[in-house]
Amino acid sequence: MKNFKKDDNDGVIEISRSGVEKRVLKWDDCTCVGCGICSEICPTSAIEMGPLGAIFKGDIDAPKLDISEKCVLCGMCACACPFDAVKLSINDKPITEMPQYPKIKRGIELNQSKCVLCEQCELVCPQCAIDVEREVPERKSLVLGEITIKKDACVLCGICAEYCPAEAIELIPNEMNALSLNPIADIRVDLDACVYCKVCEKACPHNAIEAICYKCPLASKIKKPELYKEIKGQTNIDKDLCVSCGWCANICPADAITVEKPFEGELIIDEPACNACGACISVCPCNALVFPRPVKQGDKVPNVVVNQDVCILCGACTHSCPVDALTVKRTKINMTEANAPAWKKAFSKLMK
Repeated sequence: MKNFKKDDNDGVIEISRSGVEKRVLKWDDCTCVGCGICSEICPTSAIEMGPLGAIFKGDIDAPKLDISEKCVLCGMCACACPFDAVKLSINDKPITEMPQYPKIKRGIELNQSKCVLCEQCELVCPQCAIDVEREVPERKSLVLGEITIKKDACVLCGICAEYCPAEAIELIPNEMNALSLNPIADIRVDLDACVYCKVCEKACPHNAIEAICYKCPLASKIKKPELYKEIKGQTNIDKDLCVSCGWCANICPADAITVEKPFEGELIIDEPACNACGACISVCPCNALVFPRPVKQGDKVPNVVVNQDVCILCGACTHSCPVDALTVKRTKINMTEANAPAWKKAFSKLMK
């Protein structure tokens, strides 16, 4: 018996069939990027895409797709979805873990031993899937020195505090009353923050400050410390959020990240047809599309361009474009072997 259930509260569509073989299909709107691959491969045309451009631009609040009762729970959509937004289980076992069914391959691997914890990957990740944890040595461990403020010469003018690049000097305000006319009670140096750069000494108009640096990384005769040997931490990648775009791998200065994309090919843009509406930019999960900056202020916005290096050829942009100016040309699908002829034929639909 097939039971059709939709849950609009948490953006999940669930379809189940009981009997000798229990099948349950779940689609998660939060994980779905609107690529439309499930719709393309569905043998019963049970999946209909929503108005993606309007959804991602925030014009309307609606699910990215709808699954009708024509669904026969074959599982092709679950095997083809590169983002695991559609999942099918057979007798409580995911179909993607069964070797007799093909699966789109994508992934990301990080070599922690090569990672230099620079945080560049975290900054560029379009899905916020990367978190770099690092512990750096305290600043005071890099410098060693002394600083003295001669109270008899200091007039508490605060010029040294204004110049201090480390904000290590503090003027302590006084409680003004008839018995205490001075607005400043004292001046203090935070030795944990001070880097003994001697800027305060040079700035002081009354020669009230003496600073000396015994161990300074920038001193010409002192060897610069190898900071990366002292920095500890790790880079964490949430593979459930990762879309395998390759931003991180492209930006990594240590070549510590390897990404396997689901498809090979190119995204073709029909420039005369493009009306620069921006729908494709809003829907792209990889931040692979962008409008170039106009040469002069007031010039017409140029047509959208794509960075092929970070495009995963998912096709979400093609479904959002109102003038069909985008075409995905896939030349290869990275997937496990499909044994059944029907499944081979279904996956061949994705080769455009």
